[in-house]
Amino acid sequence: MASMTDLVSEGLKYPFNDTKKLLSLGALFALLNIITFGIFEMLIDLLTIVEETSPNSIAANSSTFASSDIYIIALFAIIGFIIALLIMGYQYDVIKFSIAKKNDLPGFGDVLSLLTKGLKYFIACFVYNIIPVIVFVAGIELLSVQNGDYYVSVLALILFIICNFLLIMALANMADTDKLTKAFDLREIINKIANLGWVTYIGITLFTFIVYAIIMVAISVILMFITILVAIAINQAMVILAIIATIQGLFISSYISVFFNRVYGSVYREAIK
Repeated sequence: MASMTDLVSEGLKYPFNDTKKLLSLGALFALLNIITFGIFEMLIDLLTIVEETSPNSIAANSSTFASSDIYIIALFAIIGFIIALLIMGYQYDVIKFSIAKKNDLPGFGDVLSLLTKGLKYFIACFVYNIIPVIVFVAGIELLSVQNGDYYVSVLALILFIICNFLLIMALANMADTDKLTKAFDLREIINKIANLGWVTYIGITLFTFIVYAIIMVAISVILMFITILVAIAINQAMVILAIIATIQGLFISSYISVFFNRVYGSVYREAIK
């Protein structure tokens, strides 16, 4: 059985096996970041207009609002969701390649297949996180009402950690069989974790996140210096944010995404030996 350092080390190197494909994934992340940035920018502008306009004026001009910014925001949101599905479909394939112990990166040839796999990936992540989110929202409501009852929020955090520990194996179990239902076969998922060993499984997961945290701290420092240099040269906040969002998507999100999913698949591969 490979050690946790071997699995994480291989995961760190794997994205560089094909930098062209990695940059192609990065282009999708960058485009998604720009679209998200644009949506937030338009929402802020729209809210500013609403706040500065009297209720009567808003009612009189509701058709103008609907026909302009709201429709554009909806269109961008749909495009962004499609891009996100393509990214998740690619992550799905990275897990499959890892389970099969392939050293090359997946391609982007079959867009429909990527969208289908991405939808499966999205549904699995959504279902595993919906309960912690609901509990967290309930906790916030209780905090506002009871003024200091943090128990529900703590419970939400615990549920989030547990669900995402299981989600790692669930995504791999789904990708290995190409069946969405396998992401929710808890008995099979828990048996495979037990086969690997709970201590080993938790250890690899924690070690992966520690490595991720170290990488992100280093990247944050680099991005801070880039931001300062760009700010000196341009001195326009929105342009700076757009540039940073592009850099972050093109080089950072793509690498981290491939790294994480490669390790997910490798852990699963060790669990089914």
